[in-house]
Amino acid sequence: MARVPPGEWVPHVEAYVDVSQPASHHSASVDALASLVNKDKLTLFDLVSKMEMYLTTTDHIVRSRGILLLGEVLCQMSCKWLDVNTIATLSDFFISRLADWHAIRGGLVGCLALLRRKQSVGRIVIADVKRLIESFLENVQVQSLAAADRKLCFQILSCILDQYPEAVKTMDGEVLLYGICEAVDEEKDPECLKLSFHVVDVVMKLFPDPSGLAAKSASDVFEILSKYFPVYFTHGEGDELDATRDDLSRTLMHAFCSTPYFEPFVIPLLLDKLSSSLPLAKLESLKYLDNCIRCYGVGRMVRHASAIWFKLKEVIFSLSPEQLLLTSGSPKDAEKNKNEIVSEALNCLKTAVVYISSSDKDLFIKLILLDKDIVNNIHSISSAEKSISTSSEDLIQLHALGSVISILAESSTYLCTRVLQEHFTHLVDILGASAGCGSQQLNTCSGSSSTSINFGALYLSVQMLSSCREVALASNEDYSSVKSEKESWWLILEKKLDQLIHLLGSFVTIASQSAESILRRDYVSCAVKGLLILATFPEHCSPLPENAYEDVLLMLVSVIIHKYENANLWRLSLETLTSIGSSVVELHASQKELIYNRTVVDKIVSLVESCDTSMPLNLRLKASYEVGTAGLKYMLRVARSLEANERTDRTEHVAHLLECYSNRVLPWMFTAGAANELPLSFAMRLWDEIKDFATLDIISSQGLLDSLIMTGMKLLVGVCTGEQQLLILQKAYGIVSSMLSLPLKAMTHRNLDVDELVPSHSVHGTALVGMLSSVIIGLRPQTHTPDMMVMIDIFTAFFLKGQMPAAYALASIFNKYLHNPEFSHVKQLDKILDDILEKCFSTVLASSYSKISDTSADIANGVNFSDSPSGNKLSINMVSGLAWIGKGLLMRGDEKVKDVSMFLLKCLCSDETSASVLSHEGESYGNDSSYTTLAASAAGGFHVMMSDSEACLNKKFHARIKPLYKQRFFSILMPILLSKIKESTGMKTKLALYRAFGHIISNAPVQAVITEAHQIVLVMVDTLAKLSLDIHDKDLVYSLLLVLSGMLLDEKGKEHILDNIHITISVLTQLISYPHMMVVRETALQCLVAISTFPHSRIYPMRLQGIYMFYKQQSRLLMIIKGLFVTRLFDADKHGSLCRHTRQSEQYGVCLTSLIHISRQVLNGRTFPDEPEAMGEMLVPRIRGQYDRLLFGLFFFLIWNSFFLKDTNTFIGLMFMCNLFTHELTAGGVP
Repeated sequence: MARVPPGEWVPHVEAYVDVSQPASHHSASVDALASLVNKDKLTLFDLVSKMEMYLTTTDHIVRSRGILLLGEVLCQMSCKWLDVNTIATLSDFFISRLADWHAIRGGLVGCLALLRRKQSVGRIVIADVKRLIESFLENVQVQSLAAADRKLCFQILSCILDQYPEAVKTMDGEVLLYGICEAVDEEKDPECLKLSFHVVDVVMKLFPDPSGLAAKSASDVFEILSKYFPVYFTHGEGDELDATRDDLSRTLMHAFCSTPYFEPFVIPLLLDKLSSSLPLAKLESLKYLDNCIRCYGVGRMVRHASAIWFKLKEVIFSLSPEQLLLTSGSPKDAEKNKNEIVSEALNCLKTAVVYISSSDKDLFIKLILLDKDIVNNIHSISSAEKSISTSSEDLIQLHALGSVISILAESSTYLCTRVLQEHFTHLVDILGASAGCGSQQLNTCSGSSSTSINFGALYLSVQMLSSCREVALASNEDYSSVKSEKESWWLILEKKLDQLIHLLGSFVTIASQSAESILRRDYVSCAVKGLLILATFPEHCSPLPENAYEDVLLMLVSVIIHKYENANLWRLSLETLTSIGSSVVELHASQKELIYNRTVVDKIVSLVESCDTSMPLNLRLKASYEVGTAGLKYMLRVARSLEANERTDRTEHVAHLLECYSNRVLPWMFTAGAANELPLSFAMRLWDEIKDFATLDIISSQGLLDSLIMTGMKLLVGVCTGEQQLLILQKAYGIVSSMLSLPLKAMTHRNLDVDELVPSHSVHGTALVGMLSSVIIGLRPQTHTPDMMVMIDIFTAFFLKGQMPAAYALASIFNKYLHNPEFSHVKQLDKILDDILEKCFSTVLASSYSKISDTSADIANGVNFSDSPSGNKLSINMVSGLAWIGKGLLMRGDEKVKDVSMFLLKCLCSDETSASVLSHEGESYGNDSSYTTLAASAAGGFHVMMSDSEACLNKKFHARIKPLYKQRFFSILMPILLSKIKESTGMKTKLALYRAFGHIISNAPVQAVITEAHQIVLVMVDTLAKLSLDIHDKDLVYSLLLVLSGMLLDEKGKEHILDNIHITISVLTQLISYPHMMVVRETALQCLVAISTFPHSRIYPMRLQGIYMFYKQQSRLLMIIKGLFVTRLFDADKHGSLCRHTRQSEQYGVCLTSLIHISRQVLNGRTFPDEPEAMGEMLVPRIRGQYDRLLFGLFFFLIWNSFFLKDTNTFIGLMFMCNLFTHELTAGGVP
């Protein structure tokens, strides 16, 4: 390949060496040179030859730049093959540069580039790596370098240890480790620390020998690492560091676990930190301890077992939210921290039991079960009658005890057996004794009285049951040995099984006979959980015989059928039955499945078919559906039952059956991916039911037509195959044609008048056409559609009467260009589309000049099943329908969308001609009548065209979607719309244009908007100002603010906003007090905060408006709290409590004095004038030359506001003001 002459690339070298050039030029020079070398247009030899002067000069600055350039170029040559001699030469050069401290950065970059190369493209040899690390340790003083250079050093060490361990193992280990410790010690940069912890982790693993380097140096290395535990991270989110606190903590934990020789130092440190009052220290200690137990091994950890248990016990049983409140900030945070810490402590205990008990199986049995506190807790439960009315503190202790015993028991079969041997039999006997003496009392007691049921015994028994099941699930062994083993957990459970089932069942039965109370809910929930656990053991090791399993199911089914008045018990029983069914499916329990089908599924499903039960139909359907969710087979059984019951003569039940089927069963089946023939079958039966006018009347009267039929039918058709869709369409078309009694065949030969097409009984006709439109909406483009011309005529006729479902159908037809042999080519369908558009245009224009007095419907929710609207409301609905047709054309990329768009623009300006009729002199442009105009409807039409829709025309319903259609429409229409806005004179027309503009802007891709920002920023801000005056536009205002905030995040967008900064800030300060939507106020404040980071010279002129905004917000809060704030300020000033905690005590005192004065003025009624300019005349002279005091005052407001007022909006606004004054101080803008 031809070489590039030096004259073309040498300037890049010169530009890089020139330190006066900006960094972007330096980067471009490196990229250009590396590209030439990689493309073989410049050899590395030629580059080095020409750079010789820069690489060897005595000028330190030039030499360092030249070496750095060579290193940067080498970094970008990582995939280019280099021969051995070249690699050796480069290695010698860069290794020698490590001794040149003036050019150390270039040497580090070059060495790192050589180390990272792959073997396949030429790599540094081991001997040179050894020389490199020796030179590095001898010449590089890591902690004397800048953070970026230290990061390079740690990257070099990490790369050598990870990729060249053989080079390290053959050198003097003590020198290596000493150098690493010296480099790591006192490091504070997060990114460097992350790398340094990894270096320690790897180097300690390289020397695992008991007499090796890791064992000898463990104490010295850990002394350095321990300084960083626990990791406290003070860097903010905006620092853009490649290291988070979690990253640092994780890498430090790996370093702690890198060698077992750290064990004598790490474990005492972690146990000591568990006594810390800081939640972070406790949490980190538990996480580290958990990992260290796994890594250090049983031999080393067994001697710490007792200390670990006592420390964990202290955390689990003794930690209270009050202990954490002082360090957590709020009671809510304290409770959250407590839950996290206790959860982590339990995980750590589980790890300790599993890993440490392998040497001595009875170790934790002795430590835990024989622990004095545990023995006392269990004794207090068993020796006294503990009812559910126990104090909350006792319940917390009980739950902690249950968690500890569960962890111990579920760790192994042996431990499970030992725990049950110690306590299970005794607890069940206590429970039986308490239930025996309290059962009669329960039957007659009131909801508020206590009972003698021993809740502690019940709770612990159920926890032990749960542990037994976990052991059974975790073990794949043959349980015949466990069943035959003397006093195994299985035999213990089997002996007490009948008594336990009887007790649990009696609690459920008693509860079902008694009034609902909070008192009973806990023990009923616990009893039901016990039944669930017994019924969900794996089949091969279940202690529950088949007859007992069936009894448990019958007990729960009886509650479902007969005790539905007890809502809590009914819900618990249904959830339990569903969980049991899911367990049967997951564990492939064939015998249990037969019993479950016979006992549960058949009985629950038969409830839907039953006419004898008094149970409400909605509860029967809910129970049937919930049981079906346990497995696919069960749901198929439910679906078949619902389909069969659709044929019932009791038409009042059909709506409920349809609701359950379409809104619950079918979506579940679709999610499970097993719908198969169900959608087709259901759709066919649905059409069979709909052809009965009585059923149709019931569904319509209950308001279910849209949700059950419109939505449900679309979903059904959408998931069907093309062949299935054709069958549904033929069925639907046949029923509609027969029920409407229209001359349908004649339509194919002549055009009928609208009045002739629409029958007098239009309520039924509208519903039927809505159903048919739902079928059309869900069709695939490839589906064959017979009688297309007739259906288009039907939809057109109903559309011209203002029916929106017909518009949806037409939009889908013209979007998909559905396959039909009636049309030999596309032009025929285009001609039909032209005719429809012409009819719509003429109909709308004919009525557009009439007086507009009706209230406009919501444009996006155009469905209307009432009689066809007339007059202007008809025109408004037709405009909305045209927008839907335009949306279909737009998504497909059809050029005819321009016709629809231009017509909507014409409608937008329609008020210009009727303004004199519609408004009287002095009428506000923001009143409700503005939404009754055709122009407002046309503006909403642009929202329809640009927004995403769930009703139709989406991927779910197989719409044709051309990529970037929104961006293309935005680019075409925006210049026209901007021109219209500029030309319009009437306020009502301008408002309609603003709304259309807002809908297009807010739904267009942000990058497309930013590209045209130079044209639209001013109009967008003006739109915000005008639309903020009308409550109906609040959602649109919020959408436009989101677009503005997106522009503030983009560099190009910021430039265009800066060009209009004055009006932008003015409008945003107005929106801070926007009364109709809180998120608008918050977003406006966030935009102001972003603007406060703009160049000081551009935002300085707006400082008075900013001060005024700050004053209005703060004065409102001051007036609310009356004299409270001043009192606090006086108290703080008198006692000096705040001054003692700040280094700026003198300035803080001045700040307090100033703020007290301002507060007194506000509270005494001396408020500032309304105009910012007048307010500035009063305020600015007072603070001239004292900006530092006001700045400190603002910061005080921030602190006080965050602690006392909790007002987010004001807090953000104060931050904005602080930014403004900080700019003023730092830029020298203080007079």
